[in-house]
Amino acid sequence: MKKYTLIITFLAIATTTGFAQIGTPLAQYVGNQLIYNPGYAGVYDLFSVNLSVRKLWVGVPGSPSLISLNSHAPFQNQRHSLGFVFQREEWGPMIGNYSNMTYAHKFLLKNSFLNLGVQAGFMNGVTDWDKIEYVQDWDDPGLGEGRTSETRLDVNVGAYFQADKFHLGTSVKNLTRPKFDNIVIESTGEQWYSQKRMQFFFIGGYRFELDHDWELRAQFLTRYIKTLPTTVDLQLHAVYRSQYLLGVGYNTAQNAVSLSGSALLTKNLRVSYSYDLYFGKMRNFQKGSHEISINYFFTLWKGTKIAELPDRTKFYY
Repeated sequence: MKKYTLIITFLAIATTTGFAQIGTPLAQYVGNQLIYNPGYAGVYDLFSVNLSVRKLWVGVPGSPSLISLNSHAPFQNQRHSLGFVFQREEWGPMIGNYSNMTYAHKFLLKNSFLNLGVQAGFMNGVTDWDKIEYVQDWDDPGLGEGRTSETRLDVNVGAYFQADKFHLGTSVKNLTRPKFDNIVIESTGEQWYSQKRMQFFFIGGYRFELDHDWELRAQFLTRYIKTLPTTVDLQLHAVYRSQYLLGVGYNTAQNAVSLSGSALLTKNLRVSYSYDLYFGKMRNFQKGSHEISINYFFTLWKGTKIAELPDRTKFYY
């Protein structure tokens, strides 16, 4: 059991570079685009709340987990929108809490629209140094003591384009490049710290109508961070009457295949689940990853839908 604690601690520190630098990936990113792109706020004439819970690498103590809550809605004129995002990530001895408010403005085009958005909020990083085991040199200045907590300002921007059959989005996160774990070496005066790099996201999808009842939806999410490999997540979903979904995906960062399903249980409630199978180095140390999402939505401003907007019933909220 202790060797797994050592493994997960090393992975957490090495891959996050301080408080979830990479971020716990979501398999169901299509319905959670506000997390990645502030331009997604208020894309339809709906008030939407999405709760997602994800657990990676089941069976490994201290493995990454994520709780995400996001909500967004347009004003009555459909041009202005507000949103809110809260996330809590845990990686071994580290916890990242993120909360921000979102504003987006919609520009109407012919049978399509462009949303431009901005997010601003706070990023809180907590490290419980007492959870780290197998340290040979406790005098290492890179190690802290007890439980530390730091809060920094974070700003993100993004754009989202929606047409009848496809959508495209791009965003930049961590514009302020917040610094954590500031340490001054007394003997030399050197200052050490961890700093989040800017992250660039590109997301898109296209739907193919097969007949009156069935369609296929192809999705992708690409993330670029300087000095790190670019990651791509590809997904293909079969959808029946815009109510039931079965899908398969592949994530290059984790060398993992995801299997997903979604059902519209009521007029205003959708529940989704996904399971990840790993084929990389973590294959022999864990039992896969689980994710569940609950999406509740309703029409906020009745009778104000703009005719030029694409049919929202064909997409996630």
